[in-house]
Amino acid sequence: MIPLNHSLAIAALLFVLGLAVVLLRRELLFILMGLEVMFNGVALTAIAAGQHWGNADGQVLTIMLMAVTAAEIVVALILIWLAFDRYKAVRVEALTRLRDDNKEGVP
Repeated sequence: MIPLNHSLAIAALLFVLGLAVVLLRRELLFILMGLEVMFNGVALTAIAAGQHWGNADGQVLTIMLMAVTAAEIVVALILIWLAFDRYKAVRVEALTRLRDDNKEGVP
């Protein structure tokens, strides 16, 4: 059995790496991957806590978290695809000006 401290250290490392990607990268796809790594760190924490206390609540929470994450990834990828199709850019700086592009009201 893996000690709780080791599992929590790995989970914290995953979360911090994902947070660094979210804060430092400018491409939406990399930000999305960073969020996924952060969710995996949270899921590992739930599984480790469930194993430590001897119940299956952490595994159930992880399955629910993965289902929500999969739905979020699908919606985010569709939005990235549509943004790239329309604006030919997926960088955050290019997409922050979306409000200003359509001032005349032309779709």
